[in-house]
Amino acid sequence: MGEDFIVAHERRAFTRLAIKAPVEVRQGDSVWKLELIDLSLTGLAVTEPDEIEADYSHPFYFYLCLEPDNPLQFHANLIRMDPGCIGFDMGHLEKEQLVPLAKLLSARLDEATINKELALLASMER
Repeated sequence: MGEDFIVAHERRAFTRLAIKAPVEVRQGDSVWKLELIDLSLTGLAVTEPDEIEADYSHPFYFYLCLEPDNPLQFHANLIRMDPGCIGFDMGHLEKEQLVPLAKLLSARLDEATINKELALLASMER
């Protein structure tokens, strides 16, 4: 693991990886170029923009490209705003979004952890 990829352990069901990377966030005609703070199978946190005018009751669209052949595109809902950090929940991801996300995370987590988290995610969607 490079120094940008540090596993963050907290009281959470899913491991959050601290990853510094640019992320594009869109809602309607608004576009924000932000910095990814952390990422898991179920959510992410990004830096807070200087100004944000958004409809927090509607999802945001994310475009993240950490690996050239593995861009991630998904929708997520705002769940928290802290000073300097905005947290989002991805909710249910379709297979097209989950597979590249799991591939990205599995390159940075041990196999047992990613398999456990994928099984937990599948059991939650039933």
